[in-house]
Amino acid sequence: MKKTLMALVCGLAVVSPLQAEEVKSATVDLTKQVEGKLVSAFGPRLKVREVSAVANGQMLEVTLVDGTVMHMTPDTNNFIYRDELYQLSATGPVNMTQARLNPKRADKLAAVADKDTVFFPAQGDQKALINVFTDIDCGYCQKLHQEIPRLNELGVSVRYLAYPRAGIKSPQTGLLTQSYQKINYVWCQDDRKDAMTNMKTSQRELSVLGRRMSPSAPESTQEQFRAIQAQMASMIDASKDCGAPIAAQYALGGELGVTGTPAIITQDGQLFPGYMPADDLAARLGIN
Repeated sequence: MKKTLMALVCGLAVVSPLQAEEVKSATVDLTKQVEGKLVSAFGPRLKVREVSAVANGQMLEVTLVDGTVMHMTPDTNNFIYRDELYQLSATGPVNMTQARLNPKRADKLAAVADKDTVFFPAQGDQKALINVFTDIDCGYCQKLHQEIPRLNELGVSVRYLAYPRAGIKSPQTGLLTQSYQKINYVWCQDDRKDAMTNMKTSQRELSVLGRRMSPSAPESTQEQFRAIQAQMASMIDASKDCGAPIAAQYALGGELGVTGTPAIITQDGQLFPGYMPADDLAARLGIN
């Protein structure tokens, strides 16, 4: 009986050369189909290394040549990447996860009053409005701030919301973070626009000088660094509790999918993470 069972198992394990060739051909065809779909959406530089059926054939696991892994539906029309669902359409990939969040983001931000933001209005007629979750220390936030005059000139109003990247309180000490104190200082000034510009400009200059600092740095550079450092420290010391909605806006950012700064959210709720030059951003907003 034992020999009979062994013979049966061995017989089941045997695959004819013809069957093996058919399986190989089907795998190659599937890989080409998947790659064709992704190339049409992302361009010819994208290459697929391997496609495997997983979850009892309910999903495809796609491995790109750079090692990136994504999961795709068997009809190759939808894929999941970094926990977000995309649909491949004739005009390109559509982030369905973000699309479902857009109305929620739009409603939540519409409920934030201008008086609770740092508002830079468009020149003349407003053609678009963006909400920007920002931080003082963030280099790209400082860079985006330099684009504000051009955005306003193009008819784009900008509403800043606070998003101190280091959080509100340090988990180690329980004290308010400098990130919070800097942005709280801005919200507590009578002229928030001027305070935002001064704070971000000072922080940018401090960062630039900090990269030049060394024991052999010219005394003038060291003096300038110390002067700006003292100015920033003075601003932080003046950061009082004026009831600014910093914590509430930080929490709102997390609720709306903000994970870094700058995070730009349009009036209809679209999220553009990261820095973008003014003219490129205006084009994305449909402004010529």
